[in-house]
Amino acid sequence: MQILLNEIKKILNWKMLVLLAFINCVLFFLFIEFHITHFPNGRPSLDSYRVGIEMIEKYGTSMEEEDYQDFKQSYEKKIDEANQYIQAREEFAKAGIESYDDFVSGDREHQDQEDLRFKVMHEEQNDLFWELQARSRLIEYHDQNELKVEHYLDGFADSSQEARFQAIISSGNYDAYPEVVYSNYEEYIINVAIAVILSVVFIISPVYLKDRSNQVVHLQYSSQIGRRIFKIKAAAAIISAFIVITVLMSIYLGLYSFNNTEMYFQLPTQAFIAVMNWYDVTFFHYIVLTVVGIYVIAMVFALLAMAFSSLMPNYITLIGVQIPIVMGLITYGLVYLLANIIDIRLQQWFIPAMYCFIIGTSFFLICFLWKREKEKDIIL
Repeated sequence: MQILLNEIKKILNWKMLVLLAFINCVLFFLFIEFHITHFPNGRPSLDSYRVGIEMIEKYGTSMEEEDYQDFKQSYEKKIDEANQYIQAREEFAKAGIESYDDFVSGDREHQDQEDLRFKVMHEEQNDLFWELQARSRLIEYHDQNELKVEHYLDGFADSSQEARFQAIISSGNYDAYPEVVYSNYEEYIINVAIAVILSVVFIISPVYLKDRSNQVVHLQYSSQIGRRIFKIKAAAAIISAFIVITVLMSIYLGLYSFNNTEMYFQLPTQAFIAVMNWYDVTFFHYIVLTVVGIYVIAMVFALLAMAFSSLMPNYITLIGVQIPIVMGLITYGLVYLLANIIDIRLQQWFIPAMYCFIIGTSFFLICFLWKREKEKDIIL
């Protein structure tokens, strides 16, 4: 146990932790901060966020047809307010705008009308007109449900996808709530995953190569503990990786809480616009699922980093081998493994098969290296 603790201390030494903190600060300000400080990102995203909260408070986590009718009535009342606002200002009458419909669909070539639109929407940042835009979009999505059903069905190549889609349609609770929170979290968690994976690879990569570079391997193997040091180092690396992942995820999820999205946690994922999943999970369940996914992926990369550390002759080669693998996952893999982890557009078996493949590959490498270690001749 003492040897295990010493190996963990060697991996998580203060120099590595300072560098790890620096790396995460850089990654945070480059890729992650934007999704916190700029959420909702401008307008009408802000208005969609607010309307979504209002809908949840008023209608709950599902909308029946009578709820949609009530929502449309609220929209009509807002249009009446906009008409009163327009009719009370002489500048609108001079520009030929007499109603909200004129404001929205008027002549785009008419400079006075365009100037007024810009003034109301961007200079004055009029909440009423931005909110109407957000509400209009939701109503439009609802009114086009039949067309979207045909579009989705044409894109499915598998009967199980069609069956699942029909089940979602039968529930009636789909494409109802603004997706601004869901899409923000998708982008946020992918960038968080990148930071966590790079951190784990950075921490674990020297685990075997460092001792070999310092030429202490033969001394270790000639001690009483012998070749078992390989397994102890592997255990220390796994524990260290788990600690790093947990600390970083606690920090990043804590930062995400500043987005104030907890009102959406109990909303079914398919209730968001343009979200169709294989399983009936809430937004909170989806968050938990992606967090578990990050743990799995990061631990897989910890095992791969250990394997490469054992195989590579120097740090340059170690870095050169890992860069294309890490970049390949970041570029092509994370969207599927995290953001689209239960997306109906992918075959139901595809994502589980990918996880099984990367987990199996990493364990195979570690088992192969342990077998190689037991048979290796250490005599020079």
